[in-house]
Amino acid sequence: MKKKQKQQVAKSAIGNENSLLAPLLVDSAALKASFGRKKEIHEFQTIDIEMRPIFEEEGWEIHKEGVRRVRIKKVKELHAQLEDQVWSLFRRLGYPELSGDDFQIHYLDSAGVARRKSIDIFAKDDETVIVAMCRSRESRGKKTLQKDLIDLESIQKPLANSIKKHYGASFRPKIIWMCVTQNIIWSEQDIERANSANIRVVTENELQYFDAFAKHMGPAGRFQFLAEFLEGQDIPELTDVKVPATKGMLGNHVFYSFVTTPRHLLKVAFVNHQALNHPTGRPTYQRMISPARIKEIGEFIRKGGYFPTNLLVNFTEKSRFDLLPNRENSHAAIKFGWLHLPHKYKSAWVIDGQHRLYGYSHLEDRFLDQSIAVIAFEKMATTLEAELFVTINQKQKSVQKSVIVSLQSDLKWGSSDPKERASALASRLAKTLASDPTSPFFQRFSIQGVTAKENQSLTIPELVNGLNRSNLLGRAYQKNWLSGVLSSSTDDKTVDRARRFLNIYFSKVRVANPERWDAAKQGYVATNPGVRAHLLLLSEVFRHIEEKQPQELSLLEVDELMQTIEKFVSPVFAFLKDATNADLYDRFARKFGEGGVREYADNLNELIHKQFSNFGSEEFLERLERKSADRVRIANQDVIDLSKVLTDHTINILKKHYGTAETSSGDKAYWELGIESPKIKEEAYSRQLQDKDKAKGGKENYLQILDLKAIVKQRSNWPLFESTFNIPLQGEKGKTYYLDWMDKFNELRRIPAHPSSTRGYSKDDLEFLQFLKSEFYSRLEREGK
Repeated sequence: MKKKQKQQVAKSAIGNENSLLAPLLVDSAALKASFGRKKEIHEFQTIDIEMRPIFEEEGWEIHKEGVRRVRIKKVKELHAQLEDQVWSLFRRLGYPELSGDDFQIHYLDSAGVARRKSIDIFAKDDETVIVAMCRSRESRGKKTLQKDLIDLESIQKPLANSIKKHYGASFRPKIIWMCVTQNIIWSEQDIERANSANIRVVTENELQYFDAFAKHMGPAGRFQFLAEFLEGQDIPELTDVKVPATKGMLGNHVFYSFVTTPRHLLKVAFVNHQALNHPTGRPTYQRMISPARIKEIGEFIRKGGYFPTNLLVNFTEKSRFDLLPNRENSHAAIKFGWLHLPHKYKSAWVIDGQHRLYGYSHLEDRFLDQSIAVIAFEKMATTLEAELFVTINQKQKSVQKSVIVSLQSDLKWGSSDPKERASALASRLAKTLASDPTSPFFQRFSIQGVTAKENQSLTIPELVNGLNRSNLLGRAYQKNWLSGVLSSSTDDKTVDRARRFLNIYFSKVRVANPERWDAAKQGYVATNPGVRAHLLLLSEVFRHIEEKQPQELSLLEVDELMQTIEKFVSPVFAFLKDATNADLYDRFARKFGEGGVREYADNLNELIHKQFSNFGSEEFLERLERKSADRVRIANQDVIDLSKVLTDHTINILKKHYGTAETSSGDKAYWELGIESPKIKEEAYSRQLQDKDKAKGGKENYLQILDLKAIVKQRSNWPLFESTFNIPLQGEKGKTYYLDWMDKFNELRRIPAHPSSTRGYSKDDLEFLQFLKSEFYSRLEREGK
């Protein structure tokens, strides 16, 4: 490995020179983070077939083409993957020293006894030290962290002393203590313990954000990272930096106009990104940085370009401004003097111009001393920052709906207008749930500007819409405000009461079947329509209880409220726990739009109605009656549609495999070669001749279900169709071909083909049809057919 490729990494122990292990050298090949990849693919020259057993014996799987080898790697356990992810984050952020495996810090305890502490992640630069412990669960759930937090708190001072001693008396770092977790639902007690011990809680929420930011920004992302975790702490080298400036008023706000350098501003700046969604930063309003724009702006600057427009920032503290002599400051509204720039982390919030500022972040050091023009407000409220952001950007690039919805929660908070109040309450609650590590909604919302994970299937605007339509928090009525069941004495208390109740309810939804909840869209539960439908269900349950058993549910404590509704919602939890995939698919799959939400909610209501016959509004009961007749119509259409899909899929596969060229017989290759039975071809041709409706198309449209079964089952065709057609029925085992479902479906097909008052769908027929739709369509979907 070339020297210039090496990156210094902390040795495997600190504080005991006699036990230091060799340093871990890092380059792209030795990068610790593999994120659990199961395979590494390598290109190879063609190998002789005789050599294959040798490679296979050594653990290499050889492809039949002989051109690639695949080495199977053991998938790392989750805690190791988490450590890798955190380690890689600090590497991207440019920390020059990073811990290796089995890293330890030696220290003296309060009794003077030499001890050592294993540290999951250690990172150091010239100013800071990161000491992080990583904790995880295989699946999301509760896990107490009290012991870990107490242990770390008790040895913070000895560890800090050992670190400072190891690096020398001149090194006085800012130490950031962290507890990084994955799949852990934090308890309120653990959060309080961490806060009291100055241990920063880093969950998937923050980790995902900083991962994305670091990938966009590289080492420059350290500015934003340190701003978040060292907020308000001094940056010694920036003390007493002053620039000539103009002081004035814009509206009712003090502003300063001055010129500074990117070198200074990058260190004190902070961008209030929506993706971070930290409660103390509300309202969060900035879009995530675009790497393409950063690169484009950087190249523009490198070629001599500059921006004549001001960056717009907000100083979080009052700034020192030394006036020039009075004779030079005669203007009443404008004053000239020396402005002492802020010298603390996170002391200059960027309102407009984040890309222009960070465009310097990837450039050579000489560019960091260029001049940039700045207008800085002083101690402006974050809500006013957001209003300025919207004012500036609504005339330029359109602001995404999620940003606007999020901002309404803060800009309209406390409004006397009932509609605005309702929207603000719903938006504030949605963001609170999204950022609450104790909530089943934590890490389940897609984040604007950050690539969504598979399980991030929810969006803030849809949850806000659902909360508003459910009226759980209250509603506007003829310019008045009517409280809801989850309302409390103040809006802040309403948000907290609703947060606690919805966390309890949706935790029960999740616990009923964690796999389905965690499967997001594929589980049909943790989806936008699903969550909104549950909110409507809660509203209907509350209405039913207050109507049948008059009582003020809004006066009950959260736990009492859940106990009161438990017997009504238990059929829903039982269904989620025990339902087959086919049942779940039929009731809850592919529900879109307002109609889809209503249908989803009706299906939930129906589960309760089966056990409590008087449950449900008049509108619901009317829809339920219509649904019975609709089921026959829908089943008929499902049979017709599925028959067509089966035929089309079979013919398309044959065309793809055998081709569409004309053979010597005059038929196409897929027809001549793909169908061995002359009888099947002759009967299809005969049916075509007898059909006077020429619009029905070619001979393949006259194949019947049992014809398709024979075609699929051909020895030459079976490998083409096995993945989609081999569907075992309940109780079937030990067969080569699981195709009996085609016989059963063929019988079902006769119902819409030959309508009769004596022949209808039985319950078993409908359940079989649900099963078949779920199985066949999902297989097609997996194969991208």
